[in-house]
Amino acid sequence: MNFQKNNTRNKKWITSLGLLFIIMSQSVLAEHFHYFIDIETTYTVNQQNQLNALNISWVYDEKMSVLMKKQNPNLLVLGQTTLNDLRKHNYFTHIQFNGKPVKTGQVKQFNLQEFTENGQTALQLDFTLPLLQPLNMKGNNKLTWNFSDPSGLAIMVYFTPKNIRLGGVLQSHCKPLMKENKNSEHGAPAQLLSLQCSI
Repeated sequence: MNFQKNNTRNKKWITSLGLLFIIMSQSVLAEHFHYFIDIETTYTVNQQNQLNALNISWVYDEKMSVLMKKQNPNLLVLGQTTLNDLRKHNYFTHIQFNGKPVKTGQVKQFNLQEFTENGQTALQLDFTLPLLQPLNMKGNNKLTWNFSDPSGLAIMVYFTPKNIRLGGVLQSHCKPLMKENKNSEHGAPAQLLSLQCSI
């Protein structure tokens, strides 16, 4: 897959990050070190209406981006190291299809890039998360997923429902839903997400 920088999204990144600080509890932020990840995902199906993978994009906040680059300024090596670590935790991703857990494979396609906007620099990690078994989206189906860091350090959110991108037949036959997880605790997802489809 050929990953390209999402310029429109990057231009909104600084403003969105500011809004997140308003949304999140100040007491939680003060208790521990936290960093923020702005999520975007793209879902497309093949000609057999099968979903084979999730195309995921994360934008790390500035302070975490700086720490990551100190670890290794070579973005190719840093990206691979980051994904190797994420693999141990299933890439912070949990998926269910019609109530049943979905197993994912190993990420092999990725791109880590750096961008600067309004004097602030951030890292953007794009990767394709393959599914071990394709999901047949034909009929009435519900895909649910969330992103969570078990350590509780990363606060991972979609700043807007528009960051759930649907391609092909999914665009006209599926409805994405996003809910704040009000019972969120340490290491729990900040948002609960679902995709209801009728194809």
